[in-house]
Amino acid sequence: MPALPRNCYKTPHGFLFRITVPEALRAAVGKREIKKSLGKDYREAVSHAKLLSVQVDRQFCELQEKSAQQHQNQDALNSYFKTPADRRLKAITEVTPELAGGLRSLWLAGLEADLVWRREGLDDDDYDELAQNITQVKGMIAKALARGQPDAFIPAVHNLLVGRGYQLAVSVEAERKLVLDILPAIQQGYDILEQRQAGRLVNPPKLDDPPLRAVWEPAPVAPDNGLAWQQLLDHWRKDRIRPARTTQEVETYINALATFLPKASPATLTRAQVTEWLRNERETRGNGAKTLEKKGTLVGALFSVAVKDELLEQNPFAGFDYSRFATKEGIENPDEREPFTLEQLKRIFSKGEGLFTVNKAGGGGGYHARVWMPLLSLYSGARIDEVGSLSVSDILREPVPHLFIRHGKNQSSVREVPIHPKLIELGFLDYVDAIRNAGHESLWPFLRTESDTANPSETQGKWFNRFIHKKLGMPSNVVFHSFRHNFKDMCRDALIPREIHQALTGHAKQTVGDSYGKGHSLEVKLDQMKKIKLDLAIPRPAPYGSRLIT
Repeated sequence: MPALPRNCYKTPHGFLFRITVPEALRAAVGKREIKKSLGKDYREAVSHAKLLSVQVDRQFCELQEKSAQQHQNQDALNSYFKTPADRRLKAITEVTPELAGGLRSLWLAGLEADLVWRREGLDDDDYDELAQNITQVKGMIAKALARGQPDAFIPAVHNLLVGRGYQLAVSVEAERKLVLDILPAIQQGYDILEQRQAGRLVNPPKLDDPPLRAVWEPAPVAPDNGLAWQQLLDHWRKDRIRPARTTQEVETYINALATFLPKASPATLTRAQVTEWLRNERETRGNGAKTLEKKGTLVGALFSVAVKDELLEQNPFAGFDYSRFATKEGIENPDEREPFTLEQLKRIFSKGEGLFTVNKAGGGGGYHARVWMPLLSLYSGARIDEVGSLSVSDILREPVPHLFIRHGKNQSSVREVPIHPKLIELGFLDYVDAIRNAGHESLWPFLRTESDTANPSETQGKWFNRFIHKKLGMPSNVVFHSFRHNFKDMCRDALIPREIHQALTGHAKQTVGDSYGKGHSLEVKLDQMKKIKLDLAIPRPAPYGSRLIT
């Protein structure tokens, strides 16, 4: 018989796995040795013994690491208490979301002691006293939250901090705000205590933020599984085909993140570091809340794919609150996208200075793309990429003339939109017929780009934005996308039901029920769109194939 693996022995009754527990771990394991019968079959015994060896080695390693951590914490605590009392507490000079989150988690984690206490047994006096305290404190919390006056709970928060080695050194206003942020968690804790009084021994939920780390505790070191930023990016790319522009943006954001946090890796990146990076992007690049949310959402998508495939344990971007970066004051944001005013629309579509004055064939995909793409967006609410990807086969006549937008921003954006009567009056269907008869498939045969990452429609968008900003002198907060804002406002002004204009513009469905069935018919959508009236005189575009002025 071949030699048996380590810790595997042959006995008169079969095979046996046996290993001596190291002396330092015996108290934790609860025994001097681990034994397990492996049966009489040699092959099965050998296979099982090898598996048990791996499992026991892992258990011993974990216990040794835990024991070392406990000794380290105890040494750190002893060192902390050797510090003179007047210099022991660490001052907190800024109230941050991480501080509030850490205190909320710390408070709820403390409920574990209550559960242990109950399991040891409460006498009648303890039970009645606890019930009275819960009722009294719950009333105080409700009153404090309802009135926005948390002063009664400031000492409790101070005690939490002192217990972790901190003292609060902030303004009275910041202190009150912190307590108000923590009070809902304290209220949640007392709700749990009330349920436990009724015999339902529920556990508190686990929050995203870890409990506030004590001054004497070493900072946790997240395990680094060796996954590099480039590997994270490559894995995301393989997940599915994405637009080249999206990939390019993600590469830019990943490089910015890795440059700002050179010691971080995908496995060690924390939510606090995410916050730090986004704040830096706001301060150094002037990014607003929407831009920061876009960056965080795109980078977070890489982590999401890696977590699903078990390459990473967590996504630090998951559930991130980007509203913290929003402007709180009620002031005008000059960079916010706005719809065009009626006067601006009159200038854009005028023969005197607008799009109709540019009759030469070149930039922006040629005359017809320059004129018809803005008109389509204005009267349908379609995005520039959606309009730019239209082909002649996407313009259908039955049951009513409509656009079939097949290439949308997301699945909700794939939709059918009736062609507004104004577009038909201006000759849009005649233009489509002329393009089809000329043998073209694309609705915009001269709309092209030489870039590997840009969509052809971006050519028109850049030309249009440059035209209205430089030639017409319009402000930077109006761009091609403003036509979509105009359409939404026209729908609201026409009192078109929200669910219909959401369907027309391809906005995401709000509830599960919204996705049931095929939605409103084209006839119903057209009846609603006919309500849209715009006091705007628009010249009829020149027919396709006509001789244009160059």
